[in-house]
Amino acid sequence: MAQKGAANADLDAANALAAILQETKTLQAQVEVLTLDQAGREIQESVARLIMEKPYKVSWEIVSPYQELMLTDGSRIWRYEHDLEQVSIDAFNNDISRTPVLLLNGEAAAIADSYNIASAAMDYGSVQRFILTPKAPDSLFERLSLSFVDSTLTEMQFEDSLGQKTSLTFSNVRANEAIDPAVFIFQMPADVDNLEVIDNTGF
Repeated sequence: MAQKGAANADLDAANALAAILQETKTLQAQVEVLTLDQAGREIQESVARLIMEKPYKVSWEIVSPYQELMLTDGSRIWRYEHDLEQVSIDAFNNDISRTPVLLLNGEAAAIADSYNIASAAMDYGSVQRFILTPKAPDSLFERLSLSFVDSTLTEMQFEDSLGQKTSLTFSNVRANEAIDPAVFIFQMPADVDNLEVIDNTGF
């Protein structure tokens, strides 16, 4: 009976998370990223811009303290490392158990297939927090959480198998605004003399 109750609670949490995510078709936000090692010491702090449009269009641009762009149109992924003057191109993989930010694009069935989901009690009534543990044994992450205030994403945290923890804090969040399709079209930098392009797609 206890197992059945737990299963129902997990299903309720999964449905609640899916309902929140389904409200969002596009998302734009500034993101502060803080990474800690297993002892809680700060490894890295950065600021990024996220632009997302369902089903699988994502622009993730780190703007400080260095510059890096990850862009996907749902077919390919481009990664431009400004300091290295390098662009790598890979086939898109929508495995949300290995790429946490794709959770925000995920459909309910895909999330439930990849994660066990539970809701966490919070002290503040307007905050909803969901704890996700990957079902796949080879997942890059041991545990993830998403926090929302009145259905607006405020924080995302994940911990890898080595105990390293990363926290993403979202601000200036804009949901369901129209996004120029050109945002998700990668433009090769024209001002780089020694640009190295690594194409792993085989297209």
